[in-house]
Amino acid sequence: MRIVFIGEERECAGFRLGGAETVVVNGKEEFKSKVEKLIFDESVGILVISDRYYEEFLPFSEKLKKKAKPVVIFVPSFDGIHLKRDLKEFLYGILGIG
Repeated sequence: MRIVFIGEERECAGFRLGGAETVVVNGKEEFKSKVEKLIFDESVGILVISDRYYEEFLPFSEKLKKKAKPVVIFVPSFDGIHLKRDLKEFLYGILGIG
């Protein structure tokens, strides 16, 4: 079972260091084509997505309603587009640093 992060190059760097497989995308159209392949890949168990692509992912969420996997998790991008907080604040919250 694979854990795959999909996002921009600098977002992928930290996930690669943590041992996750990464897919670098540059733009919305490239994201859509790559995520379509990933959500139907039976070896992907967890799909972690940069929140900058939240809106582009919404049409794919309908396709996942009848599937048990992959589990999809959104994490803040460096600029905190959707979750309204940046990556630093997100990590501080997880680690309990305040």
